[in-house]
Formats: sequence, structure tokens, C-alpha cells
Amino acid sequence: MSAVFQIFAFVIIAYVWFAWLVWRRRGHIQPMHGMVGAMAIGMLVGLIAGLLFGLVFQGSLSRSTLWGMSSGATAGFLVGLPLSTLTVVEGTLSGLMAGMMGAMLGEMITLEQAEPLLFFLVMLYTAYLLLMERWHLPEQKKAEPSATLLALRHPVVGALLLLAVFVWFQAMSFALPESGERPANPMHHEQRQK
Repeated sequence: MSAVFQIFAFVIIAYVWFAWLVWRRRGHIQPMHGMVGAMAIGMLVGLIAGLLFGLVFQGSLSRSTLWGMSSGATAGFLVGLPLSTLTVVEGTLSGLMAGMMGAMLGEMITLEQAEPLLFFLVMLYTAYLLLMERWHLPEQKKAEPSATLLALRHPVVGALLLLAVFVWFQAMSFALPESGERPANPMHHEQRQK
């Protein structure tokens, strides 16, 4: 299984889990927390997706931009939908902008340069989801947590999850799905000739 597919799968699975939590707790989430969450999730999903699409569709900036913008906007929209109209607008626009930036970045950098950036973004995404899950906890449950909830909220669980993501990411071999080689970038070629 390619690294690009694995990262997409991880982002989607983690996103679905977080969106489910937001929908379930929508009546208890403060408006500002919801807006920050929708904007951040839209941005992180847009950046990661845009960067991956920029690497996969190298040479077709319009295609990678459309896919990156669509991914980020959808992520921000769906997280904001149960909260408020303003949260939907903020999340959608943040995702659009981040998807566009990620696609441009994926078009401009090499696969070797993209690896550490993807690692940073995936770790940031994971840490942010863990933080937001704690932040969006309803007030009633903060007062009387169940034994299962208390065990899942232990800081060691979050640390182990981040460590597992770190190990998983380091074990991946990065190659583009089609040929394993990245097409020559005309900008890099021109710089080498000078």
C-alpha cells in the first residue's frame, strides 16, 4: 500500500471520528471553540490533501488545486455544519485556502522535501485532534467521568497514539503510486542548467 494512500486513509479515519464527536456533542460546544475547531480542521485537512494531490498530480496544478480545495472545504463544512452558519463559513473558507496553498506547495517541492513536511503536518493533525477531543468534552462529563472515559483521557494514551503515528510514519516508504519516480519539474531543471 502506497504512503500517499496510507496518509489519506489515516486523515479520513481520524476526521470521521472527530466529526462524529462534534455532531454528538454539538449542543455542548461553545461557539468560539466550534469555530476554532472547524477552521483548524479545514486548514489541516486542506494542507495535507493539497500537498498530497500536488505530489500525485505533478504538472497539473489546476487538478491538484481543485482536489485540495474540495477536500479542505468539505472538512471544514462538515465539522461546522452542526454548530452554526458562521462556523460553516469559517471552516469552509479556511479549508479552501489551505487546499490551494497545499497544492501549490506540492507542485513546487520535491518528494524528498515533502516527507518531513508531511510528517510534521500529520503529527500536528493528530495532536490537534487529541487536544480538540478534550476541549469539546461536555461540562457534565467533566464533573463525573466514567471509568472508560477516564482511561481513554489519560495523558499516556495520547502519548502512545502520537508515538504509534510517529513509528507508522517512519516505517512508510515514500514513492508516488504510478511509477515511483517524480516527473522532472521544469523549474528545478532550469535552476540546474544555470
